Amino acid sequence: SRERVLEGIRRGTIALDGMFANLLTGLATDEVMFRSFEPARRLSDRAGTTIETAMLSDIPGFSWGLVPAMARHGIRYLSIGPNFGHRIGAFLDTWGDRPFYWESPSGQDSVLTWVSSGGYAWFHTGLGYQALTARLDEEGVFRYVDQLIDAGYPYDIAALRYNIGSDNGPPDPTLSAAVEMWNARYVSPRLVIGRTADLFRRFEERYGDALPVHRGDLTGHWEDGAASSARETAAVRRTAEALVQTEILAAMLDRALPPDRLYDAWRKVLLFEEHTWGSWNSVSEPAAALTTAQWARKRSFADSAQLLADGLRRMVLEDVRARPSEELIAIYNTANWDRTEVVFLPERVSGAGDLVADAEGRAVPSQRLPSGELAFLADAVPGLGSRRYRIGTGQDQAPLGRADDLTIVTDRVRLVVGARSGVVTSLVDAKSGRDFVDAAGGGLNQLLYVSSRNPADAHTADSVVVERVAWGPLVHAIRVRGTAQGTRGFESEIRVYAGTGRIEIVNRVDKLHILAPEALLYRFPFALSEPQVHVSVPWGSYETQREQLPGACRNYLTLERWLDVADTHGGVTIASVDAPLFQLGVIRTDPIVAGWVDSLPTSGTVLSYVMNNYWETNYRASQGGVHEWRYAFRLHDGFDSAAADRWGREVAQPLISAVVRPQRPLPALPFSFEAARAVLTGVERIPGGDALVARLFNPGAVADTVVVRPHHAGAAVVLGDSRTADGDPLTGPLVLPPRGLVSLRIRLDDAEPR
Repeated sequence: SRERVLEGIRRGTIALDGMFANLLTGLATDEVMFRSFEPARRLSDRAGTTIETAMLSDIPGFSWGLVPAMARHGIRYLSIGPNFGHRIGAFLDTWGDRPFYWESPSGQDSVLTWVSSGGYAWFHTGLGYQALTARLDEEGVFRYVDQLIDAGYPYDIAALRYNIGSDNGPPDPTLSAAVEMWNARYVSPRLVIGRTADLFRRFEERYGDALPVHRGDLTGHWEDGAASSARETAAVRRTAEALVQTEILAAMLDRALPPDRLYDAWRKVLLFEEHTWGSWNSVSEPAAALTTAQWARKRSFADSAQLLADGLRRMVLEDVRARPSEELIAIYNTANWDRTEVVFLPERVSGAGDLVADAEGRAVPSQRLPSGELAFLADAVPGLGSRRYRIGTGQDQAPLGRADDLTIVTDRVRLVVGARSGVVTSLVDAKSGRDFVDAAGGGLNQLLYVSSRNPADAHTADSVVVERVAWGPLVHAIRVRGTAQGTRGFESEIRVYAGTGRIEIVNRVDKLHILAPEALLYRFPFALSEPQVHVSVPWGSYETQREQLPGACRNYLTLERWLDVADTHGGVTIASVDAPLFQLGVIRTDPIVAGWVDSLPTSGTVLSYVMNNYWETNYRASQGGVHEWRYAFRLHDGFDSAAADRWGREVAQPLISAVVRPQRPLPALPFSFEAARAVLTGVERIPGGDALVARLFNPGAVADTVVVRPHHAGAAVVLGDSRTADGDPLTGPLVLPPRGLVSLRIRLDDAEPR
């Protein structure tokens, strides 16, 4: 029964570890990573225990952002039992039985990490077993001990994962007796059955002072499998970003979200990003009943998460909405800094006219697009606040132009698209006059279809048709349509927004279902001298190669929200929610053919790795239909991690629009804060409604001073644990170190606002 399980946890006969499922951490955003510890926290609260450990199995490689997320949940120890050899590169050879302290990006936290060289499946007998035949095999155990001795293993404690049968196999009821018999027969090695915490605590007491400390990303090897379901992967990452915004918006509008429904939405996101995509025979038997049923189940997590998130957003906005005919538009900014962005309104809510005015009646730049949407510039929308606009009758003053004019010029950039190639052949920064396109590399946004596992079999588009579809004054757009192998056709829309400097590309492909190995990429060669590449991860970022640990994957990498490629004079930040995988320089997949690389040469070429079916199991054997990937680009004159992070969040979490009633008061959070670099990553309402939890993160390379101001006379701000009132009260400015993270608990009580 449930109570018997809880009692087992309390007594210690059942060990409870801290992470929900085995996530592909490279797909996770900061808040997804944080929420992955919520199920265990709930269970430990019910059992009245604390959790200090986390276990991850099968997967080789993890995001650096895992460390601060674990540490902030009180988890000190991480046990990793990887796969023995399937697509793991040098991960196990590098880290097997070499325990170390993994330090967070900020340097504030560290987690004792141990990769078991025995993996997670040493005692497996395989699928379809009838008898448990591989228990404490003497020959195997002594062979393992000999391997440790030969490798110069310096400790007298070693760790072995013990689970029998196969993945998700049963417990072994004979284990205690087998260990007792072993210890009666042998003096050494002595076997001890223990919980993860028992092992790590004893090991740390004996050897903690002598263990090495390492910093860097342990980039995962298995995230490429998520590109076998590109549509659903993009959708669930969008859903995760939307949920963060909905929770902040609910706090701004003083709306309480149903906790169970919100928890279920986050749980569905986690279940989709868990590493098991389908059945063991998903590639060998793609039409088998088990394969189709397992994929339907996996896909349902993405679909359900999106439906739940959409419903929660409607719930938050339902009492502020008005009929579209009232023509008053509220723009909400869920970030903590002022933002100026182009907002798009669907035709059904903007049909009254093409002119837009702010609350003071001043006209703002607007434009009716060929899609029917109305675009307008929302200027300086205050952080954690809103601005209102009214749609008026009349037509916009968009200039006319020629369809064959493939040059876009704004106050910030000059962009040219090749009439025959359909790629961006020139991208000039108006401020510096520098062209960032490496024309010799083929131009930006070149579609590459790889018709086998061999990178040499990469094909570009067969034919393209290019035309100008929007001429400004606000939105300039060029559309590319063409044909390519493996597809029924593709389309790209390249947009430049006046007044913001943002460049966007929307790529769509109508993919054929093909079971033979294949991949799809988009190439972006930038003209840079000795460029450095920085990649965002949850609660931090890293420089490729220099801040990647040995054994990390370098064939392909994943971004949280952005990557930046720059030299000493400037560069480009690329943001994408839809396409998390990328490669650098040249195509390095499939590793079965290309081999695993242990270093990355300097290169300004980024390849967005959007689709493949290279796996032999678990992931999808083919995917067809229409897929879409969105990218945004920002030119700059020098890399700044704080600026890149804020801009990446703007792309991932755009301004929210709603038709509202004129009498509705302007919303605001019950607190505000001032910060030059720090960002608000998420807000949660504590069950009961009397407190909020806010997480602040400094993505910058220097410390940031944050001033928090509650807007209720009786409110109190407490540092530390996000769920209890324990912690030091915040009585003055808060100094966040570079890449530092802090949780604040803001008690609201029933005090009247100031």
